[in-house]
Amino acid sequence: MRLHSFKWPFVLFAALLMTTSSLNLKAQCDSTDFALLCYDGEAVNDAVFSCGFSCAFAGDLTSCFASCISDAIPEMSSGCVSCFANQSTCVTNSCFLTCAFGSEADCEACVAANCQADFTTCAGVQDADNDGEDSICDCDDNNAEVYPGAPGTFSGVDNNCDGQILNSEIGCPLDLNGDAVITVSDVLTVLSEFGCDTNCEADITGDGAVTVSDVLALLSGFGTAC
Repeated sequence: MRLHSFKWPFVLFAALLMTTSSLNLKAQCDSTDFALLCYDGEAVNDAVFSCGFSCAFAGDLTSCFASCISDAIPEMSSGCVSCFANQSTCVTNSCFLTCAFGSEADCEACVAANCQADFTTCAGVQDADNDGEDSICDCDDNNAEVYPGAPGTFSGVDNNCDGQILNSEIGCPLDLNGDAVITVSDVLTVLSEFGCDTNCEADITGDGAVTVSDVLALLSGFGTAC
């Protein structure tokens, strides 16, 4: 899932969705933190909402936010927690009235102008490969052909970041069952989807449907090993 922006105190999500900065060698959020933000963003959302109210009038805002967020999200690294705590403190000091009583757009604009850059740098959120997907959900931010929803490139990598190697991602496009050889079982796979015209796993030719051209393409490599 992607993170969503909400009215204060969910403002940290607005920062995450803004244009990200260049690579930061001292990034405090690691790949585990990014996975948490990508796939369990609602839990982080709830924690920040609760901590925003709990710490709004604390004497030491940053310490309060850090302790509160860490207790609510124990899976998050201490470094990443500190980034959120500092950003929450910045929002409270710079955008409290705007976010509490203004519009969501005004709140996000205030966060972007005052607190976004430091948070993004601290967390290490970036789009190193310029594929339009930041490093929160991009499972390989150094490869522009790899990002959530990316089409398969028949290169043997998980292009769409779903944790699986689909037929369209297998290094040998004719090997539909992944046994490294083109056999009758591959032919049967194509025939079982013959006529398919939506999300076809056996679409060898990449034209969006499984037709005679796919059968012929498979037969042209029948018996070969990948």
